[in-house]
Amino acid sequence: MFGSHPAESQGRGMSNAVAVIGLGRFGGALALELMRNGTDVLGIDHSESTVQRFNGKLTSVVRADATDEEVLRELSVNEFDRAVVGIGSDIQASILTASRLVKFGCPAIWAKAITDPHAEILTQIGVQHVVNPESDMGARAAHLIQHRILDFVPIDDGYALVRCTPPEPIQQRPMDLLNVRHRLGVSVVAVCRPGGQWEPIEPGTMLYDDDQILVTGPTRKVEHFSNLT
Repeated sequence: MFGSHPAESQGRGMSNAVAVIGLGRFGGALALELMRNGTDVLGIDHSESTVQRFNGKLTSVVRADATDEEVLRELSVNEFDRAVVGIGSDIQASILTASRLVKFGCPAIWAKAITDPHAEILTQIGVQHVVNPESDMGARAAHLIQHRILDFVPIDDGYALVRCTPPEPIQQRPMDLLNVRHRLGVSVVAVCRPGGQWEPIEPGTMLYDDDQILVTGPTRKVEHFSNLT
């Protein structure tokens, strides 16, 4: 997509292309997953060995100093609609690179942070999406340990989506008769039967102990729901 050199790209508006700057564990995994999902990726890293490792796995991969504004312009990063700063250990490089993207007016920027102050600075300079993988995973693990939850996804402050097994009190009864949303303040939105696929909850759906369900609502309420006996 990017031609023989990234600078040959067609400019801003490449809705199915993402620039990923920093191909460490976070950025590299993200870039590969984007490729698997059919998204073109321009990967940039300062390490020659890292660039060689991703050669042939991404649409284009380049060794470059991403803190240099002119270098980013030469690579047409200023024309991408979406960019990810995966640099974590070098906070100065992370902030400088993110500030270049903000200056370019990139509509959607994601950046990895390794500390709360790092995250705060990224937010203050205009990064729209700040990710703190270790902190986020620690908080997520705490919810899994404390409750009968198989997976936990925070949606917003105080609101979450969880995957769990149906609590005994709601098993083997049609969902429309349970009135879960009114009684418990949560919404059961989908069910997966053993060996099956996820399906939306219908009024007459009945749940069993070997099912898995997706439940959304205020965090405390979905946790309480998962612990019902």
